[in-house]
Amino acid sequence: MEFYVNPYDGVPVYLQIIQLVRNGVALGTLHPGDQLPTVRELAVRLAINPNTVAKAYRDLEREGMVETVSGKGTFVREGRIGVETERLEHMVEMLVVEARNAGLTIDDLIERLEKRKEISAKEDDQGGSS
Repeated sequence: MEFYVNPYDGVPVYLQIIQLVRNGVALGTLHPGDQLPTVRELAVRLAINPNTVAKAYRDLEREGMVETVSGKGTFVREGRIGVETERLEHMVEMLVVEARNAGLTIDDLIERLEKRKEISAKEDDQGGSS
């Protein structure tokens, strides 16, 4: 899984990291037992303070999303997939409700999602820049 943050979007970077991990689990790009980058490695990769990564990992551990094994690293915990999948399903339902409130049909929504998928694929091909 590729980690990326936007320090200019108004959301604290540690919360962006937390959301990336949650979304990775919900979308199936992170699986139980997968090891996350070390605090130092992710801090260097994202050009941020290691304390920011450590805070995100601590919060994820507190909510039971990951566990840190001393001397080995931080890993996605077993048993979180169902919880995150349920959360993602709720988000999809809310998206459908919002689309209907905006006068869009499900087909309109699917068309917009397909366009977003194409944009994401192009961003991935360009190395994740947006």
